[in-house]
Amino acid sequence: MRRFILTLFTFLLIAAPALADRTVTGTGDPAQDVPNVQAAVKEGGTITLKGKFNFGPDGRIKVIKSVRLQGEVDATGEPSTFIKGGFWTIYSPLPIKDATPSGKGPIVAVHNIHFQGAKGTPLHFPYIGGLDVRGCTISDVKPQSINQKWADGDTLDFQAGIVVGNRLDSPQKRIKRAVMGTIKIEDNRFYMENNKPDRIAGFGVMLAWTWNAHVSISKNIVFKASRNGIEVLDNVLGPKGEGSITIDGNRITTPSEGIPYPHKYGPNGIVAGWYYDTSGGANFSQNNRVSMTGNRIEARGENSTGMLLYANDMVVTCNDIILGGGVGARGIVQTGSRGFFANNRVRGEGRFALYCHPFEALKGETNTFAWFDFNDFIPIKGEVFLGGNVNVIIGRTPSLVDKGLGNRIVEAKPCALPEIDPEGESWEPVDDF
Repeated sequence: MRRFILTLFTFLLIAAPALADRTVTGTGDPAQDVPNVQAAVKEGGTITLKGKFNFGPDGRIKVIKSVRLQGEVDATGEPSTFIKGGFWTIYSPLPIKDATPSGKGPIVAVHNIHFQGAKGTPLHFPYIGGLDVRGCTISDVKPQSINQKWADGDTLDFQAGIVVGNRLDSPQKRIKRAVMGTIKIEDNRFYMENNKPDRIAGFGVMLAWTWNAHVSISKNIVFKASRNGIEVLDNVLGPKGEGSITIDGNRITTPSEGIPYPHKYGPNGIVAGWYYDTSGGANFSQNNRVSMTGNRIEARGENSTGMLLYANDMVVTCNDIILGGGVGARGIVQTGSRGFFANNRVRGEGRFALYCHPFEALKGETNTFAWFDFNDFIPIKGEVFLGGNVNVIIGRTPSLVDKGLGNRIVEAKPCALPEIDPEGESWEPVDDF
């Protein structure tokens, strides 16, 4: 009987027709483009989008099945498929709003599409089992108003290139198992200019409240996001310690001014760790560890920070930060502990190149800061500020403001191991004494 069931199951798999790849061509008419794309996405599978689509001011494609949306590219490799307009243009909603889902979300890929003039964000994924967004261009994002009290009112204007997690859709709490799996945001361009940077909370990449996720954010260009270029916050390890976050090789340029929300420090390049609940960043079993390498950040604001970090156990290497001379500008701010920082360079002019200080549950202790390059940095207050304890600086002695206990400097140049001597008969005998 068991053999019969297995044979029948195999037959059904073989007999079931494969879902054919489909092509949808844009018409420029929202009344046609939105339902045409939605009908294709409803079936899942691979969908090629050709030409120019218009989604109007409110068009939206809801993704409930695994799907691959791919555009075409021109001779230079730039997307030649355009989607104009939309409000949360590509959106993967939770099965039941604000409720923990019973299973994994769809696996979604979006490749080589230029999203232009979307409202809020063109790419919004509160419920996902895996995500791959690459080769896309996002431009001219229109702000949406959200219910958020701040110094200037009860609503906040918001825009982002991509939002992963339920922070925007269900802002009251992190929803467990809503965003999982492998998440890749790579080789995209986010042009986030707006005409009111002091009143619009603008983000290039916003990823928050994932669970058991392996995240890669790499080789993206983020231009003039008025709050944070890349924001990766409050992401939880799986029950067996599964998860990782790498932020590598991105190119970020901030505007000269930004919105002073939730605090005055900004606009910033990369913000990572735990901010909504800093205790998670100090909890080894909860904190999804972050590594960052090879990022280049131009932080142009009066109070900008190149990297603003809120977690323990980070690895931060080979990043290049340029400050525009603001009296409150800082290169790297570390509030967590046990971080390893090596071969980072801070140039330009600012208050401090490196600033290590406790924040709420984060203690700013026992970090290693090795071989920073401050040679082209003009400090307003100093090169390094240490407000935590038992941190180590390796390299030359910087101009230092030390408010902690047990911090020390080890003067040591970067070194290379000597050549390994060949082994064999050339070794001279050694006499025993």
